[in-house]
Amino acid sequence: MIVNPCINLVKVNLESKFIATCNPVRFKSYSFKPLKQLSSMKNFTLSLIVLCVALSLQAQIWEPHNADFTVPTQGWRITPANDSVAWTFGFVLDSAGDFTQRDYSYSRTTDGGNTWVTGTFPGIQTDGWLCHIFAKDADIAWISFFDYAEGGKVFYTSDGGQNWELTNAPVENIFIGALHFWDNDHGVIWGDPIDSLFSILTTSNGGLSWEQVSAENMPPAIDNEEYTGAGNIAVNGDNIWFDTYYNRVLYSADRGHTWTVWDNPSADHYGLDVKADEDNFLYYIHSLGSNEEGYSFELFRRHPDDSDWTNLTPIDNSKYISGFSHVPGTNTLVANLINETRVSYDHGETWTIIDIDTTFRRGYLSFVNDQIGYSCQMPNGYDHPSENVYKYIGTPLSGLIDPKPIDITLSLSPNPAVENIQIGVEGKHAEDYWILINDLSGKLMYKRELTNETSFASSIDISSYVNGMYTITVSNKDGLRTETFMKL
Repeated sequence: MIVNPCINLVKVNLESKFIATCNPVRFKSYSFKPLKQLSSMKNFTLSLIVLCVALSLQAQIWEPHNADFTVPTQGWRITPANDSVAWTFGFVLDSAGDFTQRDYSYSRTTDGGNTWVTGTFPGIQTDGWLCHIFAKDADIAWISFFDYAEGGKVFYTSDGGQNWELTNAPVENIFIGALHFWDNDHGVIWGDPIDSLFSILTTSNGGLSWEQVSAENMPPAIDNEEYTGAGNIAVNGDNIWFDTYYNRVLYSADRGHTWTVWDNPSADHYGLDVKADEDNFLYYIHSLGSNEEGYSFELFRRHPDDSDWTNLTPIDNSKYISGFSHVPGTNTLVANLINETRVSYDHGETWTIIDIDTTFRRGYLSFVNDQIGYSCQMPNGYDHPSENVYKYIGTPLSGLIDPKPIDITLSLSPNPAVENIQIGVEGKHAEDYWILINDLSGKLMYKRELTNETSFASSIDISSYVNGMYTITVSNKDGLRTETFMKL
């Protein structure tokens, strides 16, 4: 197991969270606290580490990529399909840097983000709202679009975007905000209610035909209740959630065929977004309105087995957040603030800053696994129209809430080091290991995988590292061993 060694160093209080669909999110200010009492020497070391974190958080974990849009375009949504394939779409920007509501385009990578090929969506060049894109693989993708003149539409491609077919989904009078497919045949689309019935349609034949969920299997909509916004859905396995402007959450455990309603976790106002993690916890963001510092939010968490919500709201929750994501295969959550990226390994209880960047504003994000993820550039990005997609290049995001020490000997010399650091590992049994070196922002400096090894020794060149503290972690499926060294 790959582990972020920074998890034991600092504890960061959560901010707030997320805005509606195509609107951004928000989080809170942070404070560093030691996780437990240490000896005097360790306290001094920890204080130094925390100071270094505060002073050296300029190391980046996101790599800007050119999605190769032919005109200035604001990347908005990105959907990774697997380790190699990801799709994104964006709004065309005008000369003032404001996005239009026409002439949308998409971009696709099939080599892990190294190169991108862009294209257009025939049939949606009129005024309207491109709500959501869902990609199955390099060839197959769906989009939902609301044409202001002609109503809702669902399009499908099976040849990597060269051709897009209009499906016969009966959504002409419906704002379809989101869609999801489990395979090439089974999918669901969400939309606003008609006559007190939410527009939720399922397909079992790849969109050739659609069936509206009956009123008997769906809680009725409240008068003037609407689905909150484009793309605001949470899916984990067969479980689906979406929230409404009446601060309610609708939940299905069977791919959208039957639904129950979760009462609002807080009185007044409305929900802004929902996300789900590997353990089927749902995260719900609720708006409290504006204050002197910006927008204020509440963050709640709930499991289907729970009878009520857990409030995770921090004291200060006014920081602007632009993206929030679960990392598949882990219990890790990642949030993009305006100029920060933060991570939580404990279901949103505590958060750690892993990146600060004052140059770019990253928004919507999505992960394939603990090492591959993407983010789109936030609005107001006209100054950098070509750098509209970011790929995660930082420390693997697998986290252990309470890491267990593994039975190995880990030696470092010299310490402090100048040009090279000698790493020695001795274990009792042949194991598979990861060896990681991280700076104090969490940026990955060195990674090596060992297979069926009992011992390992190597001199690692650190001459290019900036002076300061670094962490070396050796981990396997049973736990980890961590040591720090100083680069002079």
